[in-house]
Amino acid sequence: MKPREIIVFTALLLFILLPNFLVVSMADDVATPSLRTYYVVQSLAFYGVGLFLFHRRAFLYLASLGFPFSAFELFHLFTRGRTVTHLYLYTWLKTSPEDLQALYQPYVWLFVLGIVIWILFYVLAHYFVEREYILPLKWRLPISSLMAATFLALPLNICPQNTVHRFSTLAQGALHVERTQPQRNKFSYGITPNTSKADETMIVVVGETSYQQWKSLNYKDSLAIDFSSVYAKCPVAGVAMPMLFSRATPDDVQPFFRERSVIKAFAEAGFYTAWLSDYGYHDHFLMRLADDCRYLSYQPNQPDTALLEPFREVMRRPEQRHMVVLVTQGGRDSSSLAQVPYLLRQLTDSLRTTHQPAMLVYVGSPAIRLGGRTPLNLHVPMMVWANPNYRYRHRAMIRTMQAQRSLPMSTASLYHSLLYWNNISCEQRIDSMAIGCQQFEAADSIRYLDENLQAVTYNL
Repeated sequence: MKPREIIVFTALLLFILLPNFLVVSMADDVATPSLRTYYVVQSLAFYGVGLFLFHRRAFLYLASLGFPFSAFELFHLFTRGRTVTHLYLYTWLKTSPEDLQALYQPYVWLFVLGIVIWILFYVLAHYFVEREYILPLKWRLPISSLMAATFLALPLNICPQNTVHRFSTLAQGALHVERTQPQRNKFSYGITPNTSKADETMIVVVGETSYQQWKSLNYKDSLAIDFSSVYAKCPVAGVAMPMLFSRATPDDVQPFFRERSVIKAFAEAGFYTAWLSDYGYHDHFLMRLADDCRYLSYQPNQPDTALLEPFREVMRRPEQRHMVVLVTQGGRDSSSLAQVPYLLRQLTDSLRTTHQPAMLVYVGSPAIRLGGRTPLNLHVPMMVWANPNYRYRHRAMIRTMQAQRSLPMSTASLYHSLLYWNNISCEQRIDSMAIGCQQFEAADSIRYLDENLQAVTYNL
């Protein structure tokens, strides 16, 4: 190579490796000397395969195709201090275009700068780097083979492969949802509809609300039981919310794909089921749950209070037994958080004086934020409210609940609790996981899915 080409080629090669070196020096999840060494070796092996297989200009062209993914990795690194995770990408994909625009508006100049740098990189590679191989064939083949063997033998998702791998895994998950849909559609709890004159109502309200946000609301109601030590199964609402209604656990998520939600169990037991939502209408995981309901109402981009009218419409129906799920924004921002007490009071006031025994449970869900570092926070609120008629009919269970309100527990208990509270018997119900049951067992640790969908233990 000529001196000028050596300078340009070396500069472009270092630019390609720059994101990887930044990850090594800044990422919290690549913090130990062994991991840093591991990451550097893998990065050199990954690019070394292409460097020794292709001529110099072709190698630079191919490497530049990874720039958008490297840019995504760097944005995540600078804002969250670690490499890209599955759940971050999932949240990004499920975020509305309006929210994404608001989030990235301050960084438009970076996007433009990136395009300019990409073009400049291409121009320099095209005009200053020759279409020649870096070494003769007799050296290139064994070296590239060694690099490939090193990369394959030491699996590690390095930049930009990490982001590509995460996107690929999410795409495979979406395909798995579609493939398992026929099996799920055939699933039945085998519940015989209750032919008695039972007329109970079950309301479930969910929203993105942390325990700290809930406490700041200082919500008070003499008929409510506030559970103070409830922990979510995942730190991201888009996954945690669907898992609330499923028997799936962090160690075995397949029931979510193979089985219908607990809402279907209520339908088989004779309840009229309804799904009311102003949030998550573009989320196919939540949509699967909604499909288990007879009545659907979506109020996109509306405040939580917009759910009150469809709720009243459902409650005016002639069926004696109702199971209604309200999916709200919860505490996604200060304005929506302020609506939570009002919404709950409107719902409970409509149930307080009815002759029907009625119960309402409010469960929060943690949320990952796209901008800024978010510490792990699995602690979520759960409040159970029951009207006087329900409390009288189930007074022993209510007393047990009050005694259990400070026990540590996982949101995995909600699935079994809903069945127990409404006396729905099926083989999936586990009474030792049902709140209000004498056999309920408190948790000493919580299993949850981390941001890369790996089951880990959170010690209480």
